Amino acid sequence: MCCNLVTRPPVSYPVRKVAGVWLLGSECVVCAARARGICGRCKSRLTPPVVPPLLAIESTAVLCSYEGVGADLIRAVKYQNRRQAIAPMIDALLPSLGFDVDAIVAVPSNPQRVRERGYDLTATLARRISGAIEVPVIDPLVRVTADSQLGQGRQARQEVEFRATGAVPERILLVDDVITTGATAIACAITLGLAGARSTNFVALAATPITPNNLVAS
Repeated sequence: MCCNLVTRPPVSYPVRKVAGVWLLGSECVVCAARARGICGRCKSRLTPPVVPPLLAIESTAVLCSYEGVGADLIRAVKYQNRRQAIAPMIDALLPSLGFDVDAIVAVPSNPQRVRERGYDLTATLARRISGAIEVPVIDPLVRVTADSQLGQGRQARQEVEFRATGAVPERILLVDDVITTGATAIACAITLGLAGARSTNFVALAATPITPNNLVAS
């Protein structure tokens, strides 16, 4: 890892002056080097993700593995509100989004976690992708099980459920921040299929490394 974000004093954050105005957020959220969200050195140290085939999902696009620099990057964005890294991550993902879709759907977040963090990262990702590819965001899914999955085992993760509030277009792009077991993405895709989607593609920032304990049968 490049540094310990928790212990790094806030006063060490660099700023950049452009046309007489100081701009905050012009640093790498992992190592604090001057950069647009993430520096080239940290980007080169991201580990490629390994994502197994997921039931009811046609194709997947994931930026990196949730380990090492990738884990530091996602934690900074998700838990420390370092949103300046979102744009370069979306830019890096866009070339992988070669499929045609009619609408973008964000995996519903736990409302309590959203209140604690101050913003909804998954919804933010969906809006950023929407602006980039000019496809609308819709909100047809409701989370039935609201408990956080953090730290839960495979069985608990597989029990998450969703329901659709109405019909959806045929081609959906499902967006999440991190894919863990794949159970949440599968549950959303099945629900969207029952509501009218004929194909669901999936995109996420990171995927947790595959181990025997977090595999989901496809």
